[in-house]
Amino acid sequence: MLKKHLIVILTGGGILLLLTIALGLLYFYTTKQPSLPIFAFASDRSGAGDIFVLDRSGQIRNVTNHPSADWNPAWSPNGSMLAFTSHRTGNSDIWLLNLLKTNGEAQPRNLSNHPGWDYSPTWSPSGQSVAFVSERDGDPEIFVQNLESDTALQITFNDDMDRLPAWSPDGKLIAFAAVRDGVEKIHLIRPDGTDEHTATPHPLMGTAPAWSPDSKRLAFIGWDEENRGGIYIIGPNVDDLERIYQSAGWLGSLGWSADGDWLTFTSWVSGNHEVYAMQAAGGNPTRLTINEAWDDFLVINPGSTFSTTPQEGIAQAAPAHKLPPNPHLVTGVNLADLSMAYLINDLGFGWGKGFVNWGTVEPEPGEFRWVDPDNVIDAMGDQEVKILMRVHGTPEWARPPESHLSHPPNNMADFANFLTILATRYKGQVAAYEIWNEPNLNYEWGYLPPDPAAYTEMLKTAYTAIKAVDPDALIITGGLSTTGNGSPTAYGDLDFLQGMYDAGAKGYFDAFGSHPYAFGRSPDEVDPWGLSLSRVQEQHQVMVANGDAHTPIWITEIGWALQTDWDLGEHQNISVTQEQQAQYLTETYANMKQKWPFVDAIFLFNLDFSAVPWYTASEPMRWYAILNPDRTPRPAYIMLRQTMHSQQEK
Repeated sequence: MLKKHLIVILTGGGILLLLTIALGLLYFYTTKQPSLPIFAFASDRSGAGDIFVLDRSGQIRNVTNHPSADWNPAWSPNGSMLAFTSHRTGNSDIWLLNLLKTNGEAQPRNLSNHPGWDYSPTWSPSGQSVAFVSERDGDPEIFVQNLESDTALQITFNDDMDRLPAWSPDGKLIAFAAVRDGVEKIHLIRPDGTDEHTATPHPLMGTAPAWSPDSKRLAFIGWDEENRGGIYIIGPNVDDLERIYQSAGWLGSLGWSADGDWLTFTSWVSGNHEVYAMQAAGGNPTRLTINEAWDDFLVINPGSTFSTTPQEGIAQAAPAHKLPPNPHLVTGVNLADLSMAYLINDLGFGWGKGFVNWGTVEPEPGEFRWVDPDNVIDAMGDQEVKILMRVHGTPEWARPPESHLSHPPNNMADFANFLTILATRYKGQVAAYEIWNEPNLNYEWGYLPPDPAAYTEMLKTAYTAIKAVDPDALIITGGLSTTGNGSPTAYGDLDFLQGMYDAGAKGYFDAFGSHPYAFGRSPDEVDPWGLSLSRVQEQHQVMVANGDAHTPIWITEIGWALQTDWDLGEHQNISVTQEQQAQYLTETYANMKQKWPFVDAIFLFNLDFSAVPWYTASEPMRWYAILNPDRTPRPAYIMLRQTMHSQQEK
């Protein structure tokens, strides 16, 4: 038995430092195939994302060095091959890499090769098949593909989200995280698609399952009724359930050591995505990486045994790394999954945008259901980010029968009453309110002809009601859609803005909300019809002409849709590559104040609409996201984060 003692910190340059640290000593030894790496992990430390390994020589090296992103490595049962997710074809596919090849560099091969996005591989115990998530039928489902086959077998069929499969080492079951009726739990299914059932007991929620090597225990990330996150283990008996670790920070990417004594996972408790290890029996985890990069998905080679003797561990994690706010520009994001709120800090932004649907909060007069806005307050408050809350949607009782949710209320007094109660409840917690959404579009105005005077009445009502309760709260107009000179279903944005001033809107908003989408153009390109980012300049000129030059513009949505094989309708012809999306967004955030000093805020659309179950694969909003469906970062995320950190740390 060859035994090697290593003390590991993975640094920003990917160098292995042999240091004695208080967190503990890491001991690794290999009993099989000594030429193979000890573990693998994914990181963006060298670019858009690569698979790195720790060799027995003590060196960290990337085994996939490609401009496109590679993530989510998974070892074959004998430890000789890696399956991983790659975007090198322009889509997301499962690729295989044989690390035993010695004649030159090992070349990966594409296993799944399908226009639908495939990700999150897990091996069968025979090493002859890989299970993975695919969106080829329109939503995330579990598929199985033999290494010698060109086709995959679909084993789950539903309209919800199935993700993060884990094949049991005995081959009998595949565990996966399944979202059903808005709740995520661990499900089990046979590899032939039969006998699907839930593994996690009510009311516990769960994700990221990982089997112990003997298939008798199943670890997962879980949340209890009080939304406290932690690592749980079920088994060996069906009624055995234990929480071995509790954390306030994000947790994910669970894995086991080959002897079943250790768990590895990713967390953000130290202010970066770092990988950790802890004993499966419980105790304090040890951080294995200290790095500004996004390190994730650490998997130990099945031919290696991992152990550590921590001296202190990190029971009390360091506070999350939070950059100082940008004094010149409010930076924020639109996000869908509130568990992703920690990424606002990770990006270096200071604001998050939440949503209040009046129609669901007050379904009957005086009957309030605050769960949705309360969740926004809790999630973003925990991350100490400021909140822009968009208010939209009219209850059925407050609008004409058979009308759409976006129809303005019959009686503005009802709207004023709701906003008074809303602002009272969240005084000092919501920093700004955005009143309605794109009111110059007919479908956002109840499928009525957009009416700037009627909207101004709504805006005045909101301003008066909220300011009476919370004078420090900012009031932002509903972001106008960039519509040029207008169309049968859209009011030209400049004319709509002028109509608001004509109706007396001046003095009833603290910032003008704008959605200056560039329609596939670069940030510097000027469209003669106004369909470009430069539209904010023309909007500002209207404000100047109305004596309102000192009121700023807030861009409450901006983004670029990605190219995809799905039909995105009107968004199809304005889509861009991942590299273009990254470049355009980074340039927009970096140069906004220099080019347009009257713009005080910019909110990205969007962070994560790709990773939530209520949008199908062909939904255009998913393709504006800067996270992939498996919640890994797209190039735009990586470049934005680097830009924001470099600017704010100067």
